[in-house]
Amino acid sequence: MPLDVVILGPPGAGKGTQAERIAAEAGIPHINTGAILRAERDAGTELGRAVEAVLARGDLVSDEIVIAVVRDRLAEDDTARGFVLEGFPRTLPQAEALDAMLATLDRELSVVLEFQISEALAFERLLKRGRKDDTPETIRHRIEVQRVPEELVEYYRARGILVGIHADRTIDEVFAEVEDVLETAAAR
Repeated sequence: MPLDVVILGPPGAGKGTQAERIAAEAGIPHINTGAILRAERDAGTELGRAVEAVLARGDLVSDEIVIAVVRDRLAEDDTARGFVLEGFPRTLPQAEALDAMLATLDRELSVVLEFQISEALAFERLLKRGRKDDTPETIRHRIEVQRVPEELVEYYRARGILVGIHADRTIDEVFAEVEDVLETAAAR
């Protein structure tokens, strides 16, 4: 049974750090749509040029583009045993598209982890991270734009696969909680 995990949460919640640990522990790929799009931008590909201005503003890339990116990535062989998806879905149409993609593979999500953190702590963490596009104004904008929509939370809560994670603690404390959740999900 594949371990198919989605991590939701605001920028600065530690999604990437935890996704990497989950992926390493479970031997499955960490799929970060933001990193994929930034790599395309940096490589100057057609896709990268199409999303460059959107990324620079800290806005969300269109559903159509990001769904296509995820569809292509999930078609790769290394996802057969599962995946940790970070940065997607961010909208209800993206969540529905992900369900449709997985249905064609006769799979469904194992668990959706919702990383919960205050905006103030998220802002503080992002300032310390020091990515070249992390100015205070861009960070505030990204936190606003990338807030997890309540309809997305409800979509997964209604299916019984949403688990809140207290992401305001140390990396090891958060990972201990994540491991407990994944063990429970795997036992289902």
